[in-house]
Amino acid sequence: MNKSVFFEYLNHYKKNFIILILVFFVGIMGGIMFINHASENQMQEIGSYVNSLKENIKSADEINQTAILMQSMKQNILLVLLIWFLGCTILGSFLIYLGIAYKGFSIGYTVSAMVATLGVKTGSIFAILSLLLQNLVFLPVILILAESGIKLYKNLRENQFMNLKFEFLRHTVIMLIAMIGSVMASFIEVYGSTNFLIFFKDFF
Repeated sequence: MNKSVFFEYLNHYKKNFIILILVFFVGIMGGIMFINHASENQMQEIGSYVNSLKENIKSADEINQTAILMQSMKQNILLVLLIWFLGCTILGSFLIYLGIAYKGFSIGYTVSAMVATLGVKTGSIFAILSLLLQNLVFLPVILILAESGIKLYKNLRENQFMNLKFEFLRHTVIMLIAMIGSVMASFIEVYGSTNFLIFFKDFF
């Protein structure tokens, strides 16, 4: 798919993408609000986890990158498969939005936890280094897959069976592309973001 076709596709279905992005940001706000309204005990647990993560980064020799890679790939691939599957069912639309909101929530929660524990400056730097690179790859492919699932769901709901086989094939191809993107994002997370954190560990 060349750039002109890609941007034409985005423009044609921009309403769907705008709604998905808004749902994603609602999820981010939900994660931030959860941290802001967490109890003292919850904040102690969150702080303990973030500080443990920071100490693991400082002790770079103790990081099992293979285990982290496997865990990251598992989480990303499961989300891709879930959104693909939901697009193939008549329950799809609402649950796809819920999945995108959850992804936003997890990012908002993680960033807020880091800022709350490490302070605004250090926490923000830690969050950017640990989350930005992989999500520059993962978020676009997951949003495109979600939009594809919503479109397939609408065809199912409206009984547009003439195009159903083509739409299912298109949705599956996009899922495979998203799968590749999710694996790339996991490698970037482990061998890019983690190494950036290790390189800048003296700033934390």
